[in-house]
Amino acid sequence: MVLRRFFILLLLLAVPLWPSAAAPLADSLITTIEHLEEDTSTPLSLLQAQQQFAQGNATTADYQFLTFGIKEHATWVKISTHNPSTRALRKRLTAAQTWVESVDVYLVKEQQILYHWHSGDGQMADNHLVPTLGYVFDMELPSGDSDIYIRAASLDPLVMPISLTNVYEARALQTKVHVSMGVLYGILMALVGFNLLLYATLKHSVALHYSLYIGCFLVMNFGYEGFAFSWLYPHSSSFQNYSTLFFMVLHGASGLLFVCSYLQIPLNKSRFRQWVTSYSILGLIASATTVVLQLHILTAWIAFGFISLTTLIMIVVALLNVAKSVDARYLLLAVSFSMLGLLASSLSVLGVIPYSFYAYHGAEFGVVSEAIILAIVVAFRLRNIEQERISAQYLATHDPLTRLSNRRAFEAAAREFLQQPANINKPVSFIMMDIDHFKAINDSYGHHVGDQALYHIATLMGYQYRKGDTMARWGGEEVAILLPNTQLAAAVRYAEQLRLSVQNSPLIAESQRIHITASFGVSFCVNHGQTEILHDLYIRADKWLYRAKNKGRNRVEPSVDEVNASVPLAIL
Repeated sequence: MVLRRFFILLLLLAVPLWPSAAAPLADSLITTIEHLEEDTSTPLSLLQAQQQFAQGNATTADYQFLTFGIKEHATWVKISTHNPSTRALRKRLTAAQTWVESVDVYLVKEQQILYHWHSGDGQMADNHLVPTLGYVFDMELPSGDSDIYIRAASLDPLVMPISLTNVYEARALQTKVHVSMGVLYGILMALVGFNLLLYATLKHSVALHYSLYIGCFLVMNFGYEGFAFSWLYPHSSSFQNYSTLFFMVLHGASGLLFVCSYLQIPLNKSRFRQWVTSYSILGLIASATTVVLQLHILTAWIAFGFISLTTLIMIVVALLNVAKSVDARYLLLAVSFSMLGLLASSLSVLGVIPYSFYAYHGAEFGVVSEAIILAIVVAFRLRNIEQERISAQYLATHDPLTRLSNRRAFEAAAREFLQQPANINKPVSFIMMDIDHFKAINDSYGHHVGDQALYHIATLMGYQYRKGDTMARWGGEEVAILLPNTQLAAAVRYAEQLRLSVQNSPLIAESQRIHITASFGVSFCVNHGQTEILHDLYIRADKWLYRAKNKGRNRVEPSVDEVNASVPLAIL
């Protein structure tokens, strides 16, 4: 939301000149700063401008940071300097912000033009453009009194952060500023990438909309700060002039899309959502039309108006939903950070607080705070949604009481295993277990103790679990186990170990030791891959289980003795 807020600031600049700097004429070499506006369609020459200044038609500025709003005519600035040294001083003049279309700088001493520079984003990008800082000019300031005249024209808000500093100090500041911007861009790009990854893996649209929202800001800000013009399309001044304005509208539209997705406002069931869609489409069409027709000032006003109204809409939506949704409260908190950044920028521009790079770009630092808050909230929400999905998927395949697989999942996994070519012609065994006298446990101690008994037995069986086995709660107090690559004798011994584990591990419930036993039935065959093999294994194991019950319970059937006596496999 950086430039949404930041361009509200620019709207403030569309009024007559405000006091606009930190301290009056902070540069020691500058004695006075005056400015006047051309009031005719014919540009003034330097000589005519000098005459206007000499006739007292100019306004004296108390501050070095000048703002003039959106003007159709150019503005002249006269900087009177005094170099007390006997030699020329190498200085860097910062004359205008990065979006100013035309900047002419004249260094004049005793009515003689010593140097003349011309730059601006209305022509090919040159070495005078320093992204973020603006248009700068290195010069040799002569000894004694001299004047610097600047003619600046822009169809965007005209902002001129006048400074005259040591060249080497200016280059050190440039490095610090660009490192700071690199950190800001790096954070935002990481958030975009993180949310794109979330969308690619979880398929939740809010992450995609958030990426679009921050991505549009990055593109817009990259152009607004002059990086794109300087690095990507230095020969396309027309694209530079219009791309940022169009992306302002696109950023606002993507912000509304994100808010609707973030607050889970239905797509087809909400008049607000339909209104937002129509509003966004209308804004994009209007902006695109004025871009095609090359109506720069109208494009600027559409962009500023759209972004300002969009900001107001987002704040109102957050306020209206703050009592209904925790997410709306986080949205309002995030917006507040951006607004605080905007306030710092506004107060800096208005001269209420000392001007500095960080104060002037407070809105951008605010958007980083906003982006981080929203990214954390979105990430936590998506994590919760994914956890709910995983939990639902788990509950669909597992018994919530024992945490074993349920019968449906068991049968699906077992059939898939038995039909794999690598498992054909391999031995497989099947165990059915049933808790003895389970109804008596429920009747004597209550169903809640019966539930504890089921969980207790499942835990004991889990301790004996072998890698590759499939174990599930078959139903009621029954547990089924599929033992791949296991001969009958091994399966019977395994069941006997389970039986002893249950017998020797009483349940402690409500300060009572409840002794529990279980009966087991074991079946076996060689897997030939037939679809009915699992059913046959279950039927035979169930028959052996009931034989164990009929023989007095707490036993395994077939017994070890019967297996050792070579019971025919056909009946097992």
